[in-house]
Amino acid sequence: MVSVSVGFIAGGAIGNAFDRIRIGSVIDFIDWHIFDYHWPSFNIADTFICIGTAIIIFYTFLNSECRSKTI
Repeated sequence: MVSVSVGFIAGGAIGNAFDRIRIGSVIDFIDWHIFDYHWPSFNIADTFICIGTAIIIFYTFLNSECRSKTI
């Protein structure tokens, strides 16, 4: 599960880096409006970075082996 989330984060980061190298900026093309509220723009790479991070956080809190280890 952690390897999938690291893949999501790495893929999103590589996608954003590719855009920065190719165009000089990251293109955010998903733009939501709900009534008078405007959600910040984002792209698919940003979504995968957030999903991967959320998976790691939930896995860390729910996995008993991770909680019992000390650093």
